Amino acid sequence: MIKLFLSPAGRMGRRNFWIGVVGFVLFVALMQFILRTMGPTLAQFFLSLIYIVLVFLILYSVYGKRLHDLGRSFWPLTGMITLTILIVMGVMLAFGGAEYFTEFAQYDRKEDIDPAEIERIKSIYQAKLANAGQVMEPLIYFIWTAFTLWLGLAKPQNDANKYGPVISG
Repeated sequence: MIKLFLSPAGRMGRRNFWIGVVGFVLFVALMQFILRTMGPTLAQFFLSLIYIVLVFLILYSVYGKRLHDLGRSFWPLTGMITLTILIVMGVMLAFGGAEYFTEFAQYDRKEDIDPAEIERIKSIYQAKLANAGQVMEPLIYFIWTAFTLWLGLAKPQNDANKYGPVISG
């Protein structure tokens, strides 16, 4: 299991890829539950940092090895991660993020801002951002589902490639 989830080297067959995807989804769900129940503490902050590192390591281990089995490098996966980040940033800016930063930009850095004004700006932005999730989440889920299906259903290279020998499964 450690090699499956924590080692990006080599190749991975379809069966092991699907096992890895299910394990990854369970890991993410469990960690989200733990982080939400912990509340905003210092321990939660450090655990979330470890969680982010593990998410990327598992992604590159599971998805990357499957890409290697198809004779491809990590670049499609890196492109998917970049696309996800760009979608999140674009949707957040489109749904009030730009206005949020503009509202605060009118104040000098050293100027004290009235707490009621801060709360007014935050409440407006949070209401708009709630609508962004309705656009962003289905789009991101669709893109990652399509990418996962492509990797999980694609036929592997039937001979050794620069990433390793042919594997079964």
